[in-house]
Amino acid sequence: MIQCSTPDQIKACRAFALECNRQMFEDAQALNRCAFEMLEGGEMDMERFERYRAMRRKADLKFQEAIEHLRVLNEDFPPIPMSVNNSHRLRQRLEDRA
Repeated sequence: MIQCSTPDQIKACRAFALECNRQMFEDAQALNRCAFEMLEGGEMDMERFERYRAMRRKADLKFQEAIEHLRVLNEDFPPIPMSVNNSHRLRQRLEDRA
């Protein structure tokens, strides 16, 4: 079966995938922060250090997962080039905010 998608459907899919990817990076960053808070939270013993290392490994894996997700996302849903007209409007909006 051949599946055709409209540009709007592709944009919506890409936007949803990018939002999921943003959440993946936020989750990884939260794990990273928790790990570093363990280092700052008082006496460091071997057990606490091992919990820190486990949390860092978990954060690193989440970062790798998010990076791989973004790579696949960009292959499956490459950014749609903006028309010249849209580009000018976007630039004007950004300049108006400055």
